[in-house]
Amino acid sequence: MLLLAAGALAVSAGLTGGTHARTLTSAQRYAAFDWMAHWYPMAWTRDLPVDRPTRVTLFDDDYAVVLRSDGQPPLALRDACPHRLAALSEGRLTEQGFLQCAYHGWAFDDSGACKAIPQLPAGGSLASACTRAATAVVSQGILWLHPAPRGTAPLPEVPRVPEMDDDRYKWSPAVRDLPIDYSLLVENILDPDHGLFAHQLPAFDLYSASPDAPQRVTVRAVEDEAEDEAAAFAIESRVAAWAKLTRRQAESAGSTAVRTAYAAASADTPQLEASSTFRPPAVIVSCRRDGAGASSFLTCFFLSPTGVGRTRFMAAGVGRGLPVALPRWLQHVGLNNFLDQDTFLLATQQPHVLRAELERRHSSSSTAPSSPFSAAAEDGTAPPAAREQLSLRRALYKYRSPTEKMLLEVGDFLDAATPRMPNRYRSPELLTAACPPRHVVLDRAAQHTRVCPDSSSLVARLRMARNAAWALALAVVGRASAGGPLLSRGAVSAVLLAAAGGVAHALRR
Repeated sequence: MLLLAAGALAVSAGLTGGTHARTLTSAQRYAAFDWMAHWYPMAWTRDLPVDRPTRVTLFDDDYAVVLRSDGQPPLALRDACPHRLAALSEGRLTEQGFLQCAYHGWAFDDSGACKAIPQLPAGGSLASACTRAATAVVSQGILWLHPAPRGTAPLPEVPRVPEMDDDRYKWSPAVRDLPIDYSLLVENILDPDHGLFAHQLPAFDLYSASPDAPQRVTVRAVEDEAEDEAAAFAIESRVAAWAKLTRRQAESAGSTAVRTAYAAASADTPQLEASSTFRPPAVIVSCRRDGAGASSFLTCFFLSPTGVGRTRFMAAGVGRGLPVALPRWLQHVGLNNFLDQDTFLLATQQPHVLRAELERRHSSSSTAPSSPFSAAAEDGTAPPAAREQLSLRRALYKYRSPTEKMLLEVGDFLDAATPRMPNRYRSPELLTAACPPRHVVLDRAAQHTRVCPDSSSLVARLRMARNAAWALALAVVGRASAGGPLLSRGAVSAVLLAAAGGVAHALRR
């Protein structure tokens, strides 16, 4: 087992039903983390068809889920009919509410029990023809799936963001299937330092730390599930919400105007505290809160580890007092441009980290060669004997920023828990894959447009407009050839529709 004593935080939590309390270190929490004991966000319900199956993936296992119109909880079954292993997500929902395989008509209820085999002789048994079922629920516009076998009890509460239940807040959901491993994406979202460079946005500096504004990191039990400390906890960072690095750079450059601007911006919000809270495995919330704990805007992330090197990224900007919600497709244009700014950087990082993880796993065997990370930690921060005990990221990375205190703690969690993720090493070649070409990593059509009905519908309509523009353009050329006026309404329409077609082409890309 990886030794994570370095930097571990002691956390105390009371147990319900008595006065006895126990203390778990963060290392003990991380070592006891069970991926199969948590809820995972599969899709925004607005993106799912009703009464028709859809395939979703978790830990490289496929599920067929159905959002039902009769008010019953969503159905979630293993996406493989036990008859001949054809995908149940290609099937249909029957009038009885069963999921019927499109291949031979076998039908299953939401418990996975087989309810019909059309070819079965009279008196034949259905008992041995069941399939695996999971539990799915809808909460705050998200379809959540719990991978434990259906009937497992009790299940924990579904994670919630309180502001998303408040009518004063407006929010619009986003989704993208990124070719980035869950572990790297979690680190990226919780790393404000990269925002100044990868995204060129000074606002990220409000979440950074400095010697004058240190980052405070805590590991705490989740109150509604405090009876099971190992299963429910949150890692949280807090820091004064004012500019640090950008102000220091401005002062070093002697820029009076920039320095004055940052001073004014800091003076406007002296009481705010920037926080990022990671509730493993699926929810991250970043915001600035006042002394009463209130925030006018939160950035919420919902992550699902689709498989090795793949993550479903879901997000919502939750704001209070917004005048009107922008069209969802328009928000997605901006968000996808934002994601493109650093996704390829993560893709270039990924082969190094995943390959090192696999090598570390091999090196933990008594018959494996010695750890390959002794050289990686040659920075004078630990004696040679201690370097072998470092967690993967502490050995592999060079942490230098005051803002990386949070990343150190989250890295310890990832190093302890990720190796026990279901199916993590079922296909070792996935951890040794090379970085794909840029156009594959940033394939927005496959990663977003095809899984977002709002965007795909808009693109389809604009594609039709583009085709109509071509037809009108040909008509205008024909009219001009016949001596007709060139500045007719048809010509103007053709130009406008051609512009719309250009928008469709840009959105598709």
